[in-house]
Amino acid sequence: MAGVYNKILGDGRELCVTDSAAVTVRAEDGRYVNNTNVSAFISNLPIVGSDTRNFSTREASGSTSQATNVSEAIEMGASAILVDEDVSAANFMSRDGRMRALVMDESITPLLYRVNGLYAKHGISSIVVVGGVGDWLDVPNSVIKLDRYVTSDALEKAKSISRQFSHNHVQYGGRGLVHRLQWDGDGTPKRRRPAEIGGVKDTQQCRVSLLDAGGKLSILQEYGHESDDDDMEGGDSDDDTGIIDMTRCEQLLGGYHQLFACGICALWILKLAKEKPELDLNELVNELDKTLDQEAGMVSLVRSMSTPSPAPSAQYFSLLLNIGHIIRPRRYEVIMALTRIRGIKFDQLPTEADEDDIRVKEAAEERKRSLAKLWANRRKS
Repeated sequence: MAGVYNKILGDGRELCVTDSAAVTVRAEDGRYVNNTNVSAFISNLPIVGSDTRNFSTREASGSTSQATNVSEAIEMGASAILVDEDVSAANFMSRDGRMRALVMDESITPLLYRVNGLYAKHGISSIVVVGGVGDWLDVPNSVIKLDRYVTSDALEKAKSISRQFSHNHVQYGGRGLVHRLQWDGDGTPKRRRPAEIGGVKDTQQCRVSLLDAGGKLSILQEYGHESDDDDMEGGDSDDDTGIIDMTRCEQLLGGYHQLFACGICALWILKLAKEKPELDLNELVNELDKTLDQEAGMVSLVRSMSTPSPAPSAQYFSLLLNIGHIIRPRRYEVIMALTRIRGIKFDQLPTEADEDDIRVKEAAEERKRSLAKLWANRRKS
């Protein structure tokens, strides 16, 4: 988990490394979700009108929140997901043969059934820490056993155990072997962009604040610019609008210095999204990285968080007074902060596949019009 960050020579963890694009994934009961495609894992929800290709909720369950986190890891371009059985939703991780026999129309497709397809389709590895469910021995390419803090390669033994106990011959709803499902094209997250926060139209007047609870931020309008009926669409005045809960984002290791920086970066992206509505979430974060890679880095970003004025912003003074400095976060934690802003709305952007579909439909409509015109002319003659 911490291996994504560089270590100081002599720290003792120099050889404990993880790909810098690896992202932890866990259950987050109560997580806010807006317009996320979780259909690869969740379907047939018992809610009228629910569409898991555009899933939204103010209070996600353990399974739907973890499905969202995996989908967003794909969306943000993670190279690997890091999963710990202890902090995961049990029904999202796996389901054994007895439960499949009892509940045949289950709305959850467990992660166990998807990890091979996820790698085959998107090249994303899954590193899973398990100790209680042996079904995982049917799917790995590598098995490392930890016994009294000593590691050993247990892949061959795992394969032998799998051959004895595996139920891989079972079909999963006619879609393939139960533990090795192909990745469905519809399950891939689509391009989207942040639109607004709870109807707040002027993000230029927003500021970032640390909350006393720890691990939480607030993006609200500055004093004197609070949202009233004219600023809020539909009079939405939920008390938690603008709150960002990062308490379960486990790779945010820089404390409130890095947490505050996530808020600054998220607010900067919200402002850029208004200026460049054609950019999706990843493209907006690419622009952020370009800015942070410049010599001034985070300093220039914080100074830019002001109303149109040459004077330093309230944001800048708040930073100096409260925490003194900030630590640059990874792009992945910035996206996590953005997607967890309570009240934020995301708009979907067209993909190349969508544009191809539109062209095909337009061509079909044109053919229909041509045929109709041809028949009309023949009738006249």
